[in-house]
Amino acid sequence: MKKRIVRILSLALCFALVMSLAACGEGGGNTASKVADDIVNGDFEEVSEGQWVGWTRHDAAFNFRGVVNNEKIKGVTMEKSGEYYFAGTAGGNPPMRGTLTSDVFKLGGNGFISFKMGGGKDNSKVYVEFFEDGKDAAIARVANEDCDGTFITEHLMTKVVDLSAYIGKNIYIVVTDNDDGNDLSYINLDAFKVLTSDAEVEAAKAEHARQVEEFGEKPFVEDETATTIENGGFETGDLTGWKIIDGQALSRAAIVPTSQYYWTDRAVYGDGEYYLDGSNNGTIQESLTGAIRTKKFTLAGDGYITFMMGSGNGGSYVALCDGSTDEELIKVTNDYFSDPALALTLLRMYMDASEYIGRVVYLKVVDANDGSNGGFAFINVDDFRVSLTADEVADLEVEQIEKIQAETYTSASYDDLSSLRNYYNNYPYPVPLKSLAIAAYAENQVVECGTVDVTAFIADAGAKFGSESVPVAVTKVTVGDKEITSGFDAVDMTEPGYYKVTYGAEYEGKTAETSFTVVAVADHNSVANGGFEAGNLAGWTVLSDAWSVVEGQPAGVISAVSYWGEELPYNQAGDWHLDGWNTGIGEPEGWTVQSTTFNLAGSGFISVRMGGAAAAVKVFKADGTQIGYYKQTRFNDANFPSVGAGGSWADMGTYVIDLSAYVGEELYIQLCDEVIDGGWAHGFFDEVVTYYETAPDYANLSDTVKDGGTTDMIEIPWQLAENLI
Repeated sequence: MKKRIVRILSLALCFALVMSLAACGEGGGNTASKVADDIVNGDFEEVSEGQWVGWTRHDAAFNFRGVVNNEKIKGVTMEKSGEYYFAGTAGGNPPMRGTLTSDVFKLGGNGFISFKMGGGKDNSKVYVEFFEDGKDAAIARVANEDCDGTFITEHLMTKVVDLSAYIGKNIYIVVTDNDDGNDLSYINLDAFKVLTSDAEVEAAKAEHARQVEEFGEKPFVEDETATTIENGGFETGDLTGWKIIDGQALSRAAIVPTSQYYWTDRAVYGDGEYYLDGSNNGTIQESLTGAIRTKKFTLAGDGYITFMMGSGNGGSYVALCDGSTDEELIKVTNDYFSDPALALTLLRMYMDASEYIGRVVYLKVVDANDGSNGGFAFINVDDFRVSLTADEVADLEVEQIEKIQAETYTSASYDDLSSLRNYYNNYPYPVPLKSLAIAAYAENQVVECGTVDVTAFIADAGAKFGSESVPVAVTKVTVGDKEITSGFDAVDMTEPGYYKVTYGAEYEGKTAETSFTVVAVADHNSVANGGFEAGNLAGWTVLSDAWSVVEGQPAGVISAVSYWGEELPYNQAGDWHLDGWNTGIGEPEGWTVQSTTFNLAGSGFISVRMGGAAAAVKVFKADGTQIGYYKQTRFNDANFPSVGAGGSWADMGTYVIDLSAYVGEELYIQLCDEVIDGGWAHGFFDEVVTYYETAPDYANLSDTVKDGGTTDMIEIPWQLAENLI
């Protein structure tokens, strides 16, 4: 009797254990203690404290963080069914593998299931399977056969699977990602739904057909006798008239409105309503490469071709190719690329292909930069026109330059419009430019307060209309709210200040104007334009080659008080500062600007605001003897984007320098961007103050800025700079 009781208890325990294990099972034989009446959370709309609802993940792929509500992935608009869907790239690195298994449910309706899937280019490794509970063999398997890696990529394509033979059976779904590569080696998922009628089935199939037609490769019918090209300006809003011949970089996702700003407030100055942006504000990976081409055409007219190009830094170009052999006959790269002044800005360029008139050719746009050749590994293009005559080119040259001369929008951060005007004023046009443009510029000046003949400063300036020289004349002088319109040979500059001298030319009803600054000084204890409030580098001498010169003025002085979308503070003192990003000199190189001389007086203390990891200040006697070397020490690439939390990037701090041992001597300073290892190798400077009657109480002084992370007002303490020589 005792043995029988023990046996009964043992059997009871075993039965309980088996039932417990069955309830926890995954995969084949996924028996659950409770079977749902429908797919649980098939649309991924249920979110519970960062955990899967209705699904179980195995191995590395399918992290719950992949449940997102992004409207786009890599520039592709996701046709999600509700607010959320699963994105494979967000749910793990592409090489990660694993499975995602649904809860068991009883199949109802008419036995058809629809769902959406994207990615999964390798159909043998990424797929969706359906199982009858308790059985090992899949009853259906669906892979994303639509994904071709070029036209259809991330798109959530509607799929329909017929499981009508299993109505009333317990079913579960297993999504498998067994691809450890990087080429669309993941899956996007949404909207698993049991259908209830034939009408729903037909609607889902029609939706799939619509997607294939809309997103898939379009028919590409060519007429080699045509002398023009179709959709050269992408005004259809897509790649109609263009053929993707390689890679994924230049897809429909790259066609964007010309009204779309980049970097928050930068215009591309394109033509028409659309252009091709190979980055699309960062939504398209720079590591992607690719190429597209126009339809073949017979080159006619005088053989001129024009288009607009931006970015394309290294490995990207536009080529004219032979229609029979595909040989690249002419190749154009963006030699005018300049970060940030002309980074993504569309620049009109011309191609003289007159030697190929009558030949069947096509135009090709190539992005061959996978990022290993440096940043800006993409290309922007717009407004391709072919078979132009010389007269058509001449008219377009004038139209383009006058359009930019009349433009008023510019960003505060980069003064891009001045750089763009400078580009068109100096471009080597294939047909002599028949428009009025300033050809030689006057330089900024520093003068003693008094009566000044400003006409003497434009002696070497001039303008041109085509090849004809046109004289220039001063038209006005402004200082503060005051405007002077006559007597330019004897302008009253007895008051210290920044006098803007506007000069220009007139020819056949056309006008062209520009300006320079005269800094009138009376105080020789201070450097001229120490706070850059002239809005330019008047009073400063550039000692470095390759510095950008825009309309005769060295670039670099900007009015932005913050940078990037996070609105990180520069800690600018007045309306302007010297910004290392805007000099036209690359981050790996260095640069130096030198002040006017000053007589050190008062306490012998001076100060300067500087930021960036590469910023340094050097102090010299007038004879060139160096007496001081001070570096920016606040830089700290941490806790982005909060300066208040200890991070420091381009924000400038005030450094006090003790030169009291040199009171009474004539000195000058240099602001330096030093060559350093690592990122943030730019310098930022402002508010050079060379006279303090008494030593500043730096220990109790600070500058107030709005923190980029919290938007709270925070303090940047002043500090005494250490002399490193």
